[in-house]
Amino acid sequence: MTLGRVSAEDSDPRQLVLRIQTGEQDAEAELVRRYTNGVMIIIRRIAKDPFLTDDLCQETFRLLIEKVRRGEVREPEKLSGYVCSLARNLAIDHVRSTRTTQTLEEAESSPALFDRAPGPLEALLEEEKLRAVRQVLTELAASRDREILHRFYIAEEDKEKICADLRLSSLHFNRVLYRARERFRELYEEGLRNNVRERGTI
Repeated sequence: MTLGRVSAEDSDPRQLVLRIQTGEQDAEAELVRRYTNGVMIIIRRIAKDPFLTDDLCQETFRLLIEKVRRGEVREPEKLSGYVCSLARNLAIDHVRSTRTTQTLEEAESSPALFDRAPGPLEALLEEEKLRAVRQVLTELAASRDREILHRFYIAEEDKEKICADLRLSSLHFNRVLYRARERFRELYEEGLRNNVRERGTI
């Protein structure tokens, strides 16, 4: 897919990339103008939501400009294809993330197949697990990670309230929550491995 229509004198994407890397803000604005229509079409086909399309379009260009500035666009002459792939991957990742979150929420809200009280061992294990979770939360370096995970999963506050308090859009909240979960998971798994090693030396 070809993104945007430009005049002959401005058609060289290599020059556009070079101008952005030298700090020319007009070049960044030109990049957005050149590819906005194509990016919107790509994302709209995947997201099928006009509001989400706008958010993902803005995120695409934010990431794109950062990558161009850092020199991560290795083949500037293929900039159009790079923009196309970035927009498509961002939209697909968001749709997948949203579906996974919805599936988890549905599973958590569905009635249990067997409603029985936990035995003493299960209760002890659950208590130890909860203590481990709380300990890992205190070890997270970013205070926002600690706050968003505690409020959403432990305090079970509404997503809308958290977004309002932290001044986050729904899309930004999803990204922050995902990254916080990933950092939590890494710390939690590291703690489990350390426990196994300690028990193995006893």
